[in-house]
Amino acid sequence: MSNEAIAAASILVLTGCATAKETRVTMPAVSSDLKPAVVALKDRLGAAQGVAETTNKAEVKLLSNQHNQAVTRGFTLAQDEPERAGGTNLGPTPTDFFIASVGFCENVVFARYAALLELTIDSLETSVAGAWDMKGLFGIDGATPAFKTITVETRVATRDPAAKVAEAARLTHERCPIHATLRKSVEMIFKLSVNGQPVDL
Repeated sequence: MSNEAIAAASILVLTGCATAKETRVTMPAVSSDLKPAVVALKDRLGAAQGVAETTNKAEVKLLSNQHNQAVTRGFTLAQDEPERAGGTNLGPTPTDFFIASVGFCENVVFARYAALLELTIDSLETSVAGAWDMKGLFGIDGATPAFKTITVETRVATRDPAAKVAEAARLTHERCPIHATLRKSVEMIFKLSVNGQPVDL
């Protein structure tokens, strides 16, 4: 499904004749239904005594060579390496999942703060790119396999002021658990675009 198809819903309206007329209705990417759920989560965590610690778990099984299967919260994920690296290309690589998780966390936390701030979001898309030296896989030339930089570019379409979007973005970058963890060890570069225009953070 294309990004356009995800961001918009098509409603088929039947007219009195035998033909059908298609009307495209743009649906907000963050609906008003989200705010009560986010407020309830925030209140529940605020009422908890002490640390509200949680643990994420995954069981990972090697199926063949570099092809793995992971189960987390009942969801099954496939991982593999590309053929040029000796894999069978049956799934994303671990670093693909890692980079994707940065984007997932950005969008989830952004959506929560958009709901709390009553920010209209017509579309929200995030591109994530991470740079690292593959020589580090084998310690060649003293290289490290750690990511050197991770760039997170978020594009928002909205009818609200850009300053309000920037506030949601700053809160997201402060409070996303993945961003908070990564900032301790790698340079995180954040970029924001609102209605096609870059906005300072």
